[in-house]
Amino acid sequence: MYHIVICDDEKEILNDLYKKIQDCFNKNAIQAEYTCIDDARNLMARMQHESIDVLFLDIDMPYHNGMEVAGYMSSQEHKTILIFVTSHDALVYQTFAYRPFGFIRKTHIDEELDELAVRIRKELLENQQELMIQKGQELCRLLFSDLIYIEAEGNYLVLQLKNDKFRIRETMTNMESRLCGKGFIRCHKGYLVNTRYIEKYKSAEILVKLRDESMAIPVGRSYEKDVRKQIFAMLRD
Repeated sequence: MYHIVICDDEKEILNDLYKKIQDCFNKNAIQAEYTCIDDARNLMARMQHESIDVLFLDIDMPYHNGMEVAGYMSSQEHKTILIFVTSHDALVYQTFAYRPFGFIRKTHIDEELDELAVRIRKELLENQQELMIQKGQELCRLLFSDLIYIEAEGNYLVLQLKNDKFRIRETMTNMESRLCGKGFIRCHKGYLVNTRYIEKYKSAEILVKLRDESMAIPVGRSYEKDVRKQIFAMLRD
C-alpha cells in the first residue's frame, strides 16, 4: 500500500484536496493510506523517518514554502513523486529546478487530477519493476527505482545504486535492450542513465543526483539527438 501525503496550510483546502485525491485514486485502483499535514515544519520532521510515495505540496506556505520543502526532500534517500499544488500560476515556473512530477492548480483540480492520477499510477508501477541480474553465483533482484546509472568497464558493467555499487559480467547492448522504454537513456557508448535521477542536461553531459553530490555523465555525439528527444518527451509527460 502506498503512502500519500497532502500538505497545505489552509485546513479547508486540505480537507477538500484529501477527499478529491482519495476519490480519484480509488477510481484508478491506487491503494493508499493518506496523511494530511497543515504545517510544513511537521512535514519536514516526518520526512526524517517516514517514506512518502506521493506528496501533494502547496507552494505558498508559512515557515517553509513548498520549494524549501522540495529542496530538503531532495536530500532524502526515498524517491518521492512530487506534485506541487498552487493557486498562483506564476509560481509554477519557479519550481522547475526541483523537477516535480506534476502540478495542480487549485482552481482546476477537477480537470487536472484525473489525468495526473493515471500518470502517477503508471510511475508507481514502474518504480516497482525489477531487474534480475547474475552477481557471481547469486541471482539478485534490483528495483529500477534504485538504479541510478550503469557504466561499462571492459567486459563488465558497474551498476551504481542509491546505496551500493557492484560489477557484473554483461554487455551494455544486452542491458540496454532490457531497460529500453523503461525510464533509462543510453547517452554514451559507456553509459545508461535512469531518467528519474537526471538533474540537468547540457549538450555534452547529464548531471545525475547521487546521495550528497551530483555527477556529470558524458553524452556522446552520436547519442545527443536521441537523448534530447527523450528528455523533452519526458518533460512533456
